[in-house]
Amino acid sequence: MKKIRLGIFAFLIFLLGFCLFSFKTYAATENLSATSSSTPEVNYELPYPGLLPDSPLYFLRAIRDRIVGLLISDPLKKAEFDLLQADKRLNAGIYLFNKGKISLAFSTISKAENYFLQALDKTEEAKKQGENINDLKGKLKNAVKKHEQELSMLSEKSGADFKSSFEKELKRVMDFEDRLSK
Repeated sequence: MKKIRLGIFAFLIFLLGFCLFSFKTYAATENLSATSSSTPEVNYELPYPGLLPDSPLYFLRAIRDRIVGLLISDPLKKAEFDLLQADKRLNAGIYLFNKGKISLAFSTISKAENYFLQALDKTEEAKKQGENINDLKGKLKNAVKKHEQELSMLSEKSGADFKSSFEKELKRVMDFEDRLSK
């Protein structure tokens, strides 16, 4: 009986945490592109990242996000979820970069672009199923421009040891843009 109560209590705590931390919140991010004259400003807000990967509690968020992602079966909703995760991770990478944790920032941004790729795959799957993807495709086009803008800024600001890594991610995002224009 104690184990059942403990299990129910743990489930309720998990559910409460999910409810508290799953709402979209947006915050103004530091404008990294203010110094760049080569990249135009993109009107696309990145969501507030919440817990950053350098937090000791980040693993709980990762577990929650993984579970939520597994529970989404509709490809259009999964693509929207993956885009949200890509945007959150990109913004988390920017925050980490600004804190001087360049290696962790790069790793986080690389994972962001993996989520973006998954969003593109799920969008194509939804299109094959006959769903209307026009709204999502517009969001993806704006998001890819924002990702390009931020990655080019990070590439310019990073030292020689990470500059090429950020440039590779930038090339990858440009490939995403090509894929979206088809």
